[in-house]
Amino acid sequence: MILFLDTSALVKLYIAEPGSERMRSVVALGEPMAASVLAFAEIHATLARRRREALLRPPELAQLQQAFALDWEELTQVSASLAVLQLVPGLCARHPLRGADAVHLASALLLHQEGLRVTFACSDRDLVGAAAAEGLLTFDPVASA
Repeated sequence: MILFLDTSALVKLYIAEPGSERMRSVVALGEPMAASVLAFAEIHATLARRRREALLRPPELAQLQQAFALDWEELTQVSASLAVLQLVPGLCARHPLRGADAVHLASALLLHQEGLRVTFACSDRDLVGAAAAEGLLTFDPVASA
């Protein structure tokens, strides 16, 4: 089994918000994890925004960036390859997805198509629904709390 984290699930490992404790508990089980390379930019953008909004002090930002950098190296990183992008039009036709969400879901589906048992972790109800409709196991840390 591999736990695929979209950005809404991944950020809960660094920022305290609803579902963070549940997400950390699942990650602590030690299952292999994966994420789209898109999450790299989205996590850094989220941390920088929180700093600009004075929700993080500079030392906290540096600490979170360092923790994320270490964790990122341990994740299976799914590139936005042609194989991933080819799945996006069909997903968008079948589900009301935003662009980035379609890339996250396509990335998880590619792993599934490669024979891995994928659990899609996400805190967006529409995206969780789309993942379930596409045959993935899902985990919403907020709904599960």
